[in-house]
Amino acid sequence: MSAPSQTGRQINFPEYTNFLDHLQEKGGPFKFVTAHKRFPVGSKVGTAPKARSLAEIRKSVLESPRVMSVISEETLRRKCAPEDVKNEAEALLDEMSHTFNLLNVRSFGYAVCKAMEKLYDGIFVNEQKLLEIREISKTNSVIFMPSHKTYFDFLLLSLICFQYDIQLPAIAAGQDFMSMKFMAGVLRRSGAFFMRRSFGTDQLYWAVFSEYVQTHVVNNDRTVEFFVEATRSRVGKSLHPKYGMLQMILEPYLRGSAYDIVIVPVSMNYDKILEEKLYAYELLGFPKPKESTGALLKAREILNNPHGSCFLTFGDPISVRDHFGVSLHRNTFVCQPDSQFVLHNQAKLEIKKFAHHVVELHNKNAVITVWSVACMVILQTFDRDDQATLSYSGIYSGVEDLITLLNQLGTIVNIQGNLDKNLRYYLHMHADLFEPFDVTSDNFQLRFIDFPVDHEKQGVPIKVMERAVSRLILTTYSNGMIHAVDSEGIICTILLHNGIRDLAKVRDEFCWLHELMKREFVTIPGELPQLFEKSLKILTSSGILMTSDDGILEILDQKKANILSKLVSPYFHNIEIAFGVFSENKPMISDLGELVGTVQKNISDAYQNRLPNTRLSFLSTEPIKNAFAALTDFGIFEKSSSGMRTNFAKLHQVKHRLANFMKSHDFSKL
Repeated sequence: MSAPSQTGRQINFPEYTNFLDHLQEKGGPFKFVTAHKRFPVGSKVGTAPKARSLAEIRKSVLESPRVMSVISEETLRRKCAPEDVKNEAEALLDEMSHTFNLLNVRSFGYAVCKAMEKLYDGIFVNEQKLLEIREISKTNSVIFMPSHKTYFDFLLLSLICFQYDIQLPAIAAGQDFMSMKFMAGVLRRSGAFFMRRSFGTDQLYWAVFSEYVQTHVVNNDRTVEFFVEATRSRVGKSLHPKYGMLQMILEPYLRGSAYDIVIVPVSMNYDKILEEKLYAYELLGFPKPKESTGALLKAREILNNPHGSCFLTFGDPISVRDHFGVSLHRNTFVCQPDSQFVLHNQAKLEIKKFAHHVVELHNKNAVITVWSVACMVILQTFDRDDQATLSYSGIYSGVEDLITLLNQLGTIVNIQGNLDKNLRYYLHMHADLFEPFDVTSDNFQLRFIDFPVDHEKQGVPIKVMERAVSRLILTTYSNGMIHAVDSEGIICTILLHNGIRDLAKVRDEFCWLHELMKREFVTIPGELPQLFEKSLKILTSSGILMTSDDGILEILDQKKANILSKLVSPYFHNIEIAFGVFSENKPMISDLGELVGTVQKNISDAYQNRLPNTRLSFLSTEPIKNAFAALTDFGIFEKSSSGMRTNFAKLHQVKHRLANFMKSHDFSKL
């Protein structure tokens, strides 16, 4: 397969190189993993480059002022011998630390390369950025912050670093991987270090883990990799970022222990996600399977199925020193005791904004595929009739029209070959979603199959669940393009259905709606007015809207405004349904999680009664939980000794404003 080609306006789209071509040029996986490597040895400012041993790293953690201070404090608090606490600290370090070994990497890398050859037609990377990163890593600590779509993310990133002689990363992995027995050891020897999902108030764990991560950063032992979203996105779009690990990584810079730290955002995109069906079942509420080596071995059958291409887009390296400039004054942190590190509110805000900025770059650099567009078109067809039989010609026409609109907005859709060939390629790749069809026919029919569900859940009939699996898979892929149109779609919906035309009022409504949906459409805190101006400029320059001299917005292209509105409206209807679960007859709530099942049953009932604006994908637990989190942000729930009390006055305000936004809007008829 040739390197990706693009249609539409070129917007600094990077040049890709196929790693699998390099693999063959080197003589295959065995010769690739056994080749002599020249990984650059990092250096601490003011010292000569030196590779520290695992024993030296361990010694620096346990003898650090921070850890020794906490050991002393815990000894007094527990009224025990210092040796007892020190032994616990050593045990914690053993539990979390990697045991990186290049021989293990080569052995494991061979197996990974063989798997990649079977799974993928191409693994595309923007090579020039990797060469730049390699040079930077010689003098600065490099932190990779990838998006997180699948377990394969960290394997692929390490593989590419190996190819380009970049020091392989120390990878922050969840502690649940430790249950995989044999594989946990392999991952540990490949550079993975393990962290608890929650540290709580365990000060000793905080101290040991922080020191362990930061000693890698300060001494530039290895590059470091962690996922700012903290977990895999099962919904195919960016998750709201977490801030704890980022604060930990930036602490050495703020303290003056590191002159600079370089952050590299990495966008990971896949034609076919290995866990796509697993994600669908999890989103319906079925328990996530426990991580185990046995489950991994059983999953070998996936190697027999085509998974297309994957794309690793390395963003421009970000100098922390340059990015924060004067917004974070290091002098307020340098004098803090080694055993303490306290961020003031302004510093927390700047770090929070930076995390969101990285997620924004993930989206900006993401590769949007024809399959993502096709899934959006199919879902919109199902909005009119969820049991419709699809025709290839109908899907093709819808995809062509939507790509034309995206190009008009300045968004590139990656088309490998011509559109017809590429669309058939994706349908063949995802043939397991459909009843058998002949992809070579001029026009053919597509009927989705139902996937087995062994029991009813939360009162939702099995038949509804079985049909919902494919809709959730479609939504996961369609979400891969929503970041390109969410803000423009919100503006168009305001103008079409809210009756507001005044520029200032539209901006105010836009900011409120985005704040409500900040977990669905991740944005940078405090920068919504700027996002509005940027989105409005795109809509006006593309001829869809016009702003008059007196600040009144007018729609110039009603059809395209309707299309954009239709793309985002289901996300709002999804949370609108979730809001409807609260009743003044039951003002106290013991656990919001208990309400998820009730919302799912309400959605199932609405679907079976053929109520408009109801998608089966709304059964996903993710947007329902996001809706409850939004209500929490808006102060709807007030904590009390017996649970949470719903403030119905505030709730009605939010519901009324949202309903006004969606007024008289049936997206199934647009």
